[in-house]
Amino acid sequence: MITLPLAETTPADRDLQHRVALFIHQRQLTKGARLTVAARRGVVTLTGTVPTFHQRQLLITFARHVAGAVQVIDELEVDPPRVANQAPRAAAQNLAALASTVALVAGLLLAGCGRSGPPRVTTHPAKGSITYQGQPISGAFLALHPKSSVPPDAPTATATVKADGTFAVSTYEASDGVPEGDYIVTIPWRKAVKTGGEYLPGPNLLPVKYSRPETSDVLVRIAAGQNALPPIALKR
Repeated sequence: MITLPLAETTPADRDLQHRVALFIHQRQLTKGARLTVAARRGVVTLTGTVPTFHQRQLLITFARHVAGAVQVIDELEVDPPRVANQAPRAAAQNLAALASTVALVAGLLLAGCGRSGPPRVTTHPAKGSITYQGQPISGAFLALHPKSSVPPDAPTATATVKADGTFAVSTYEASDGVPEGDYIVTIPWRKAVKTGGEYLPGPNLLPVKYSRPETSDVLVRIAAGQNALPPIALKR
């Protein structure tokens, strides 16, 4: 579960909070976790509890890959589920698995750390508009998944739809564009709903086929230079 504190935040802060929450949700990193995503002037703070150290590190790593997040503050606590009478062999297996995942996460962290990481791939500005049944879908989240030859070190390019249905795609920084190539676009649209005093992402309001790269039929091509993408019109 993810909570988004919307009180006393600027539109830019709310936009970043939503993009971080949706980026995490798309990667199925919320199982067993209770998270709060807050943003202020590009600084993202993650608080709450997660069941494993591995999940905690992945959450922080992927939050750093969201365009516009200049810093991620880790205030997460690990609260593992209680398992009674765990056998010594099972415990040893768990420790071995944890060691391998920690090594994996450490590699991811090193790959994403500023100047010590891989060089940035050249991006090209890309703007467009999107509607569903003829209406703009304010707050929908776009992710561009490369079909072929985009370097693997490049973060996933994303965009959040504005009230008028327009969007600008971001990879490393807000609205900096996308590496050249062909992409499949996924578009979940989850409006925040208030539940028990908390704002949580609501159900997806678009057909499920648009939320998975395997089934989405929305394709875009990014060329060198400025890209004015053709309007995207989603249908049932």
